[in-house]
Amino acid sequence: MVGSPNLPRPTFENKTQAKEAFSHSIGRRGKTCQVARLKLRVRPQLGVWGAASGRLVRLGAILYIVAAFQFIVCLAVVASSYGPPAYSPLSTTISDLQAVSCGVFQGARVCSPFHDLANFSVAALGLLMASGSLMVRPALPGGRDRNLAIWLLVVAGLASFANAFTPEDVTYTGDLVTALIAFLGANFGLIQMGKAMSTDAGWGRFWQFTEGLGVVGIAAIIIDGFGGASLLGNGGIEWLIVAPIIIWAPTMGLRLIYKRRPSEPATSPVLNDSPSKSYLRSN
Repeated sequence: MVGSPNLPRPTFENKTQAKEAFSHSIGRRGKTCQVARLKLRVRPQLGVWGAASGRLVRLGAILYIVAAFQFIVCLAVVASSYGPPAYSPLSTTISDLQAVSCGVFQGARVCSPFHDLANFSVAALGLLMASGSLMVRPALPGGRDRNLAIWLLVVAGLASFANAFTPEDVTYTGDLVTALIAFLGANFGLIQMGKAMSTDAGWGRFWQFTEGLGVVGIAAIIIDGFGGASLLGNGGIEWLIVAPIIIWAPTMGLRLIYKRRPSEPATSPVLNDSPSKSYLRSN
């Protein structure tokens, strides 16, 4: 403290020197305040949300996880009872698992006794993804990219829900249109989501992971459009289109649940000594 017997007062030869010392002290104080502000500033990551929004975000994250988990489990059960012929991930499409009757369709025999479970799972996937996307919105960087990404995923979810009511052997056109909208919406949604995340350093490289999955899905759609199914099979290319969103949803959900809230800084800021002490020690 200034005036303490342990620290001598500064002495000046003239008024000019005193003014320079005072300016120096003020400059140090300004720098100290600036450093303090920088230390207090919380790096923007995952957005800042209140208690109510936080619960909504966590619920949306859980819906993401449940959506992917139930889809994989249900289709595994349906596939185990498929046939004859036996289910093949390369030749049997998801639409084949949803077919309501046994017989020859598009030159191949399809028979899915548990088709109701398959259609229920596809509908649940769509509703959970659409609802979850709306709920996690506060956790994402704001702006046009985020809004577009959310609505693309919502549209994809609604198209998936509609696809459950358009089995290929009932309405082939309906199945094709709803599936295509779901595929395009989901994968373009991931690309747009990655673009939105890239504006916030708090997401790290997760934006690259998200965008990369979307690119893989769109590339698979293009390959399928040019007859690439002959290389991987109709089932194989379809799984390559669907896999990105099924991989991303639970990963995103877990990240949102376990990521530290940005409003909780890891350490408390440590302020520098007062300008007067700093000046006295330096002189």
